[in-house]
Amino acid sequence: MKKFVSALAIIVSTAIFPGNSFAHPGALDKLGGHFRKSDCTYLLHEPTPIAMQAKDKAALAQLIKKYNSNSECVRQLTLDKIDLQGHTLGGTSSSAASSPKQSTNQSSSLQLGQKYPAKLVTCIDGDTARFMVNGREYTTRFLFIDTPESTIQVEPYGKEASRFTCSRLSHGDITLETDGSTLFDKYRRLLAWVWVGDKLLQEEIAKAGLVEDFYDYGDYKYEDRIRKAMDEAKQAGAGMYGASSPKMHSADQQTKSEGQKPDIPSPDNEQKNQQADQETTAKETSDSNTELPVFYLLVFAFIVAFFYFLSRK
Repeated sequence: MKKFVSALAIIVSTAIFPGNSFAHPGALDKLGGHFRKSDCTYLLHEPTPIAMQAKDKAALAQLIKKYNSNSECVRQLTLDKIDLQGHTLGGTSSSAASSPKQSTNQSSSLQLGQKYPAKLVTCIDGDTARFMVNGREYTTRFLFIDTPESTIQVEPYGKEASRFTCSRLSHGDITLETDGSTLFDKYRRLLAWVWVGDKLLQEEIAKAGLVEDFYDYGDYKYEDRIRKAMDEAKQAGAGMYGASSPKMHSADQQTKSEGQKPDIPSPDNEQKNQQADQETTAKETSDSNTELPVFYLLVFAFIVAFFYFLSRK
């Protein structure tokens, strides 16, 4: 019995006090980043002064090898597996999301109310894509519109919205226009109007009947154009507003009071964006140690110890 209790104590202590190899994959190291366990991509979330000593990714890679204890991912580290998360190396530790000041180098922070030529990197779905702007890659959430989901879950007209958007973006000649009171949303995505040539993409998507709601962060420059385009889509029975569309009724319910601006995103919309964020942030901690197994081990250990001491008496 003594041997059994000792072995159990070792198991419990290992579960409670894991070594570095079992450390929570989302914990930040001395550089302010960590490896995403699913693919060993290094994510620089909150760069510290140590990280900002690096002038480029190559220098940062050397610091990662020095300060990060995840030896398995360190061995696999390459420059293309370093995600700066919108931060600029060789400057201050503040993020691009919170500092709109313009610097003199090519990868300077963006500013509100400006237009920037952009190159498509990846089209994600009907209202989200990744663009290269000023030498830096940004996951971009299209301002004001919300299209049906087609990534985490597939909603009616989600695939249609995704195909429409990706087809338009493939034409090139893309310009992003920042607007409103903030550059980034709470999921660290750039917020922007998207122009393809002289066409406002959000307006084109709305005219096609592929906008189900408004994702509203404030007062925006082209709100009226989008609302008008949605009205036209409804009148024409385009997309989800066709007579046989399973989304027509719910979409009409959502937009009955179009003259009123919602203060916060709807629950469905919030859920959608939380799901989208799981692709870039929540996956980082999906393989972390859970607390419940530790709790059950402690309870089991307590019960075994209790009966052991009773048997001694």
